[in-house]
Amino acid sequence: MPGFSRDLIGNQDNVRISATDIANHDSCGASMALKIRPEVSSDRWQRSFGSEKTFILGEVAQLVRSAHVSDEANDPATLTAWLQEQLERRKVHRLLRPYAMRAVPNILQAHWDLEDEIGELRMMRADPSIGQPPKTLWVWAPLYCTLDGVREIRRYRLGGAHDNPTEDDMLWAHTAAHIAATFNGLPAVTRVRVVEIGAGDGSLNVLFDGSPSQATSEYDAHARGIAGGLGELTDIRPGFGCSSCKIAGVCDALVPMPRMLGQASKGYASRSVSPSDLDRYRVCPAQWLLASDLHLPRTDEYTAAQARGLLVHEWLEAAHLRSVGCTSADLPEPGTGLGLAQGVMTTEEYAVAYPFLLHHVSTCPLAADSVEVLEVEQSTFGFDVDADVVTVTKPDLVYRIGHRLIVREFKTSSSLPQGGAEQVYGQTTQVAFLLSMLSSGLRDAYGATDATVEVEVLTPDGSELYVWDLEDDEAAAREDLAAAAGRWHYDSTWETNPGEHCLWCPVSQWCPDSEEFAKAIGGTGPVLDPVDDPPPPF
Repeated sequence: MPGFSRDLIGNQDNVRISATDIANHDSCGASMALKIRPEVSSDRWQRSFGSEKTFILGEVAQLVRSAHVSDEANDPATLTAWLQEQLERRKVHRLLRPYAMRAVPNILQAHWDLEDEIGELRMMRADPSIGQPPKTLWVWAPLYCTLDGVREIRRYRLGGAHDNPTEDDMLWAHTAAHIAATFNGLPAVTRVRVVEIGAGDGSLNVLFDGSPSQATSEYDAHARGIAGGLGELTDIRPGFGCSSCKIAGVCDALVPMPRMLGQASKGYASRSVSPSDLDRYRVCPAQWLLASDLHLPRTDEYTAAQARGLLVHEWLEAAHLRSVGCTSADLPEPGTGLGLAQGVMTTEEYAVAYPFLLHHVSTCPLAADSVEVLEVEQSTFGFDVDADVVTVTKPDLVYRIGHRLIVREFKTSSSLPQGGAEQVYGQTTQVAFLLSMLSSGLRDAYGATDATVEVEVLTPDGSELYVWDLEDDEAAAREDLAAAAGRWHYDSTWETNPGEHCLWCPVSQWCPDSEEFAKAIGGTGPVLDPVDDPPPPF
């Protein structure tokens, strides 16, 4: 592996590529090249794992396999009791159980429906592979077969099956179909199918249905070339996979940010954290686990005000990517045209965003002299070696004036906060997070000597700019962030924190305590979210 040999130990020749690897081929090349080499690791840093098993689809897949050989699980009348007993016996974390109680029956019902269509299906292999070391191709999915040679690969989705498969979905399907077609076993294959099953809702979608030769020709045409190139990738692109990468702790693309989170030692596991993670955790640790960590299916968590905030952000992104100041000419009166909003939003959506955007013009920072635009809506990744955590946030705008680095966030609200800067600062951990990032390494990474965090609050009637200077506010910000991150950093139980937020929690359907609390307070529907702006996406 060119460029990485000084950091690596282990056999680099053994390559094991999965269908998911091929589907994710456009992610960080260095991380991928390491991932497909199971025997290789860094000689300077090792990822640590938590003690709890929280790979929810893995737990579900094991339960489905057990159900296939259980008379109780194959009887709808006794399935629920059997599943409850299995979850208890396997010591599955209680926060994962509500999802499993729905997902396993959904998958089994889909299985029975598929049997009605093509005949009795028996599991042939849990995670089939083809080839021999040093080059192996495999898929994390069960392979089923009928006595007359139909082979069917199942892909489980956390939520629902994709009605309109993406190009990456089809790369996965072509690879899986080829594995099913060439896997060595009896009965001999006559037909190959690849099916998606939505574990969250029981939905089905057939991605491939054809002959073995068709399966292999599709793989040859679309996926084989990608598989052959994965092992030689060396480009480094930080992204969501950083928290599970083998070299995150020694990666040059992550800005070193020692002691950023204010933690003296490594916590529960090597992972990543963002301001929105800490905000969600502060509301309810269980909500953070279910929504931010496990990514279970969510209900619509955006209010009308939050949807409006997203529209404003989309316009500002398009405007600031020009690296020039915003003017009133960019904002035609609703009904007379869309201006910069053309292709970004509809006429109706523009009318909603217009009053807020109009008040941005007078405070647009790019109108000033000597402004250098550095980033617009780009994620920033760092690594806190003391906490063993990847830190990530997505500033709305990063720019420089002289030696001063400035990060600006935009918020929309129906009115200006009565508590002023103190209220804006206290609503989320975002300002403290950014100030700590700047002081721990981000300012230096941009070659600046001074730094500022700004929050511009836009309302239909006006705007206000709130400013925090690193020199004056660093100490308080670092103390506040350390307090916000401390419990999250070491937590291994993620207990629920029942409250009114249960009524608007996006993952309450998977929470073991939300229904009981809602009944206790007589709740019947969502309450108003106190934050107008949408939660940050990172």
